[in-house]
This record gives sequence, C-alpha cells and structure tokens, in this order.
Amino acid sequence: MLTARIRAAGIPLDRTGLAPLASGADNTVFTAQTIDGHHLIVKASLRPNPRYATAAWAAAALTAQGIPAPRILWHDRWDGGTACVETRCPGNPLTGTPDQLDTTDAAISESAVRAARHAGTLLHLAHAITVGGYGKLTPQGTGPHRSLTTSILPDLTARASVDPSGGLATCARRLISANLWRLPDPGPHLLVGDCAARHIFHHPGTGRVTGFIDLESARGGDPLADLAGFSVREHPDLVRPLLESYFPDGATVDQIWALTLHRARIATHLMLFHLTRGQYRPAERLTEHVTADIRAISTETPTAMPAPLPFRHSAEPSSPH
Repeated sequence: MLTARIRAAGIPLDRTGLAPLASGADNTVFTAQTIDGHHLIVKASLRPNPRYATAAWAAAALTAQGIPAPRILWHDRWDGGTACVETRCPGNPLTGTPDQLDTTDAAISESAVRAARHAGTLLHLAHAITVGGYGKLTPQGTGPHRSLTTSILPDLTARASVDPSGGLATCARRLISANLWRLPDPGPHLLVGDCAARHIFHHPGTGRVTGFIDLESARGGDPLADLAGFSVREHPDLVRPLLESYFPDGATVDQIWALTLHRARIATHLMLFHLTRGQYRPAERLTEHVTADIRAISTETPTAMPAPLPFRHSAEPSSPH
C-alpha cells in the first residue's frame, strides 16, 4: 500500500519496491530506487505526529546555504499512517556503519576525523541561519518560545515521582538552573537537533560530509547546544576536530560556559532516558558525564570538551537517543 501511494505521488519506484533497512524509536526505514537509478530513503512513522514537514523545511534551508542534506520528495498522512520519501545521502554515517549507534567505543579512522572537521565547518554555516523562535520548529521555521531560558526551563523543572539516578539528575538540574544567567541569548538559530555521528553522512575516501540527515529534530536554539549534544555521545577523537573547526580562533569563556551547561543539561536528559528503559551501559557513561560537569560548574571550571572518560574499543553499539 505504501509503495502504491509513493508511485501515485509521482515518484517512479522501480519494480523492486521497498527494501527494509532499519527500525528506530521513531520510524521504520526502507531503501528504494527510482526507475532512473536514484537512491531513496522511505520512512514510515512509528509515532502519531512525525515532523516530516519540519524536516523538509530544515533540509531546504540547509541546502540553500550549500550544506548537504537530503531532499524531502514527498510526505503524507492518511488513516493508516504517515510516511515520507527523501533522497539518500551517499557514503556512510560518521559512526562507520549504519548499525552502530554512536562512536564512544569505536576505533576512529583518519577519514572520520577529517569528516568531523568538515562537519564543524558546516555546522558553523548552518548555525548562521536564524529562525522564528526557540524550541521545536513548525514547517514554516518558527518555534514556540521567545527566549532561550523559557525554552529550556521546562526540562530543568520537570518533576518525576521517582528519580532513577538516585538524586543526581535533581542535583544537576538545580545547579544548571542556578547558572542559567551565564548563558547569553544569541537569538534563535537553526539547530539540526539530534546532532549525532549517526546522523552525519560522509564519503569514507575523501572525508567530506555528504549530508546531515534525520532533520525531524530540527529546533530553534543556541547553536552551542548542537555541539554539546555531539560531545556527550561521541568519541573525543571526533569531538576535538569538530570543535577546532567550529572555533578556529578558540572558544571564548562565555562559549565554554555555554558548552558546559548545555552538555550537563543534555547528558542529564539522556541519562534519565536510558535509566528509565533499563539501558544501564549508556546510562553509566552518561552518569560519569553528569558527575564531571556538576563538578566543573560547582568549581567554576567549565570545559569545552567533556572530562576524559575510559573509552573502550569494541564493536558493540550503545543505545540510541
């Protein structure tokens, strides 16, 4: 039925139709090909209100600035579900393989380092795009919040009946809230949102980024939140070149404070996400991040990079965000 809908929308799929690729928390994903040989990604939403129209707006905004991104060819909603079709970015995810969900335990290749450096340059260009408000963007590029503080306070003040972190999340959120005055409000800029290595495709031979994908998470916000989110989840050998290219003259003290506060906020959110799902391995690493950033904020010694953690080298993936 989905194949028929796509063809009816004027996208000439070849006779092989849809081939299953992967299933995540948000989508069931297929690959497809048109009769003239163009490679496509097809997503069928697993959630009631997917943000494919927002992804289309964000992808177009990035492409207009020369930043590679998939082109959303079609998206639609009907009684049986919601789906979209987008062009497939060439190459591989920065994680190395599609089934690896982050790079924390990976052996980092020189090609991946070059791609991370290129990604930092491209993110700097992407973050120059202004949007109409903070928070989750509409298909017109507007967000619901008028200030940075009001956009992040709900997450910091959220109350849970049980804190599965044993009080660590509560402590972190209280400390971050007390230091929000340190965050300059840059005005809302386009964030890719879920800024992770698995969402950055690159050519493994040249090390050039070929696309930022999964733009349903696009937001209006402080650009440094994108960098902080990447640094929490990825190997320091990828974080370092990305930050170096993003800050060619080095980060200022205010920027380092912002990176630390956003990193602590994001790590706390991810820690609780994994703990509530019984995913203890990624939660343990995030607990170390949160603990280190609590110490950094408390002692007024912010850092651009996360505190060094004991990275292991194996092929085992961690859980997705």
